[in-house]
Amino acid sequence: MSPDAKNALPATNEDTCGPYFPIYFREPALEDLTRVDAGVVGQASGTPIVLRGRVLDRHGDLAHGAILEFWQANAKGVYRTPAHGDDADIDPWFDGFGRLRTASGAYEFRTIMPGAAAGRAPNITVTIFSDGISRIVTQLFFEGQGANATDPVLLAVGDDAPRLIARHDGRTANGAEVYLFDIVMAGDGETPFFDDLES
Repeated sequence: MSPDAKNALPATNEDTCGPYFPIYFREPALEDLTRVDAGVVGQASGTPIVLRGRVLDRHGDLAHGAILEFWQANAKGVYRTPAHGDDADIDPWFDGFGRLRTASGAYEFRTIMPGAAAGRAPNITVTIFSDGISRIVTQLFFEGQGANATDPVLLAVGDDAPRLIARHDGRTANGAEVYLFDIVMAGDGETPFFDDLES
């Protein structure tokens, strides 16, 4: 090739670093863990709940385009993991993993009230992915649970413990208990985050 030959291909565009979540990343079956896919007879055991809240940035504005992943025990406090594969208390209609994408920063997630695993208060681990962060992890707890007073995570965060407790906010028309939980990713009132949480 001659030294005067030019590259016929246009330069690659410069873009913001990922992570990128394609439009099909949304999976409606993961946004409501109280039901099983259409055509399947079965329903998760336990009290249906609705988690509602907002993901906020350091300025108190809604964080657009966040992904939230939820991981929890079933109503009897058992996680669906290989270690519990033979557990008699595994709920065959409940996987314990959910995911939703919020374009606005507000979210609503349907699931069941988790049971208390050994030594813990009922809780849900939440992982948040958003522009500019790889991931952050926290746990949410529920107002009115006696075991909150002795849970090791709540004890570890001390005075910040109330920021991890979802507030009860009545019931839906069909009887699901409603809890409110905002996630503040940085700045004043930041939600306590952790390196990683298995349960």
